[in-house]
Amino acid sequence: MAPVEMPVSRRRRAQQKRSKTGCRTCRARHIKCDESPGSVCQNCTSTGRICEGYDMCRLPHKRNDVYLPDIANRLCWIMNSDEKRCFSYFHHHSISSLISFFDSPLWQKLIRQLSHTEPAVYHAVNVLGAVQEDSEEYDMRLAGVNLYRPRHRFALEQSARSYALLNKRHASHDPQFKEVTLVCCLLFTLSELLLGQYNTALRHLRSGLQILNETVAYAHCLSAIDQSLVEAFVRLDAQSSHFGTDGPLLHLNKEGEEALSHSDPMALPRNVQEARRELNHVLSKGIPFLSQCWARSSTEIRLNYDPMHFTQQSLLASLAQHKQRFELFCKQSYASLSPKEQRGADIIRLHYLAQILSIKTCFFHGSIPGYLTPEYVSLLSAHEALMAKFPERSTTTLDNGIIPGLYVVASKCPDYRVRLRAIKALQSWPHCEGLINSNIAASLALESLKRELMEGNKNELSLIIGDNEVELVRFLFDTLRSTEHAAHWSMIKASRILQDGS
Repeated sequence: MAPVEMPVSRRRRAQQKRSKTGCRTCRARHIKCDESPGSVCQNCTSTGRICEGYDMCRLPHKRNDVYLPDIANRLCWIMNSDEKRCFSYFHHHSISSLISFFDSPLWQKLIRQLSHTEPAVYHAVNVLGAVQEDSEEYDMRLAGVNLYRPRHRFALEQSARSYALLNKRHASHDPQFKEVTLVCCLLFTLSELLLGQYNTALRHLRSGLQILNETVAYAHCLSAIDQSLVEAFVRLDAQSSHFGTDGPLLHLNKEGEEALSHSDPMALPRNVQEARRELNHVLSKGIPFLSQCWARSSTEIRLNYDPMHFTQQSLLASLAQHKQRFELFCKQSYASLSPKEQRGADIIRLHYLAQILSIKTCFFHGSIPGYLTPEYVSLLSAHEALMAKFPERSTTTLDNGIIPGLYVVASKCPDYRVRLRAIKALQSWPHCEGLINSNIAASLALESLKRELMEGNKNELSLIIGDNEVELVRFLFDTLRSTEHAAHWSMIKASRILQDGS
């Protein structure tokens, strides 16, 4: 009879709670940290290891957290679970939002790659991921840092880690360091904008523009810097002229200008990206001019009328020429474009229409002539039709999208009801396009309309007073109070909402 084999009992390791307060190095090694007081633990120092220190704050875990694929395991440095989550959030959510209008090698290639190889960029994208998630939770209405919110504390710690890594490499002669620094400047600028921290955002932007100016001055070209990164700073530089920066601040030489515009001014764009680049080149001239006109009083415009009128007519001629070439491109190629490219072409067309109407009326202070109402109605209808093509609406992008054109209608149209329609359209899609927040644009137009109706004792006033509108205007003034020199914003000056001491 064969001997009976007794089953071998397998010993199981007792389940232990993993430490959530130990140093980063011990947690990565899955060993218990002694949590020695100070900045490093004895476990690491006694074995000759470099202690990565303790995390100052952790993100709360919620049962309804969205599942995000973990793509951080392939990185070669120590990270905690919160960093992994924000890193995955950035790659799976933030990037798709940032390219919702147009594909971009900046996000799809450059920053995606650098975030996997450069620790400073890695921590900077974690900042943006955390802040964007928090901003979306509050409908893109953050008006400053709130250290009671875990994501804000986490973002602060991640930015400190990124700064420390950049400072450590500052004296190096690494040829990639300049590009890494510019990418971090861009990510910090976006993060601060989502927090409603315009002062800090503009400081980061100015730092990046200064680096680019120095590159032009000493290297006489920008060929060493990724073109899509330079284009992003050029767009933000133009937008910043509306925010009291006396911009644009970037001074490109002739070669730099040609590199950012369509190479052959007589040839049609070959694709949507070239058409977009050509539009952005025109906007980089038109937006700063508009900011000057909106910020000046009627008297100042009269005193400077001749040179301003010359610039106005030159810009209108340039816009008409570029729009004509763009329409020829669409006539030949629109039907063969992908749905996303067609939406991109629609956005480009809207910008030509909005920019032409804005510059045509830029010398008007007060009421716009009624005969222009059909142009505003047509512009609004085109925006509403485009918005219907976006079932999934992004919250953050660097591209010029729908906000400028809707704001033109919401703030300038002679017909109050049309303006209210444009305000409702802005409210229906809370998001940021570079420096411009749709909530700021909607609330500014709303407050301006409300004051005009009150001055004229119009019956339409009852149409715009509600809880949501009150909350929106409160957000506007919270932002303005926390922003230095907000009174110098061109849109604030044009609306005159602060002239009553609000």
